[in-house]
Amino acid sequence: MTMILDERHQPVQMVLDQVIESAKPEAVFLYNCKYYWSGELTSFKLCVICDCSDKRRLLTEIFDVDCDIPFDILLYTKEQFEEFKDNPSAFAHRIFTKGTMLYGNE
Repeated sequence: MTMILDERHQPVQMVLDQVIESAKPEAVFLYNCKYYWSGELTSFKLCVICDCSDKRRLLTEIFDVDCDIPFDILLYTKEQFEEFKDNPSAFAHRIFTKGTMLYGNE
């Protein structure tokens, strides 16, 4: 499943498309968006769950996206995310329960 985002979230869609192409992730969650009072998106954060041997290379590819607003990427391996997503004191749990899954299977 890939969620298609509205016009206001086009920067997120651009980065999401690059993440899917580069990382071949298990899942991607949008877990933080900031907006101006006018409703314009000012920044966002994605959590990417994937198994990759070279996180530095992957992050370099993702951050090469020509995005007009600041964004951040948090990487978890599938095993890390599975281990922590059900622990209420873990950040992965907050992402899993409060974030929006943009890509993956629920």
